[in-house]
Amino acid sequence: AVMVTTDNEPPVLVHKPITMVPAEKPLTVTAEVKDPSGVKWVRVLYRGVNQYFDYQNFQMLPTGKENQYQAVIPGDQILPEWDFMYLFEIMDNKGNGKIYPDLEKETPYIVVKLERN
Repeated sequence: AVMVTTDNEPPVLVHKPITMVPAEKPLTVTAEVKDPSGVKWVRVLYRGVNQYFDYQNFQMLPTGKENQYQAVIPGDQILPEWDFMYLFEIMDNKGNGKIYPDLEKETPYIVVKLERN
């Protein structure tokens, strides 16, 4: 099936970047995502700042607060050997998607410094 629509705008995501967290502790990531056609899904992709690692991803779920989505990344995924990085993938109900941060405007991921003991 081919979807024909005049909606060709991806969802809008607003997120305050996380800049520092303790190593080996769960990390809660929250974002506001909205789109007139509705949000199909929001994912957070993450890994240690090590190019040999593959990105892992978590489906972000609605929190109950309007347009707010959240995921908790387990502490065992936040290794003290490397800082941590993450980005978002978002899709609306009309098939328009986006990666945030936007490569056309900024570095396409967020780096989080780790507090190490």
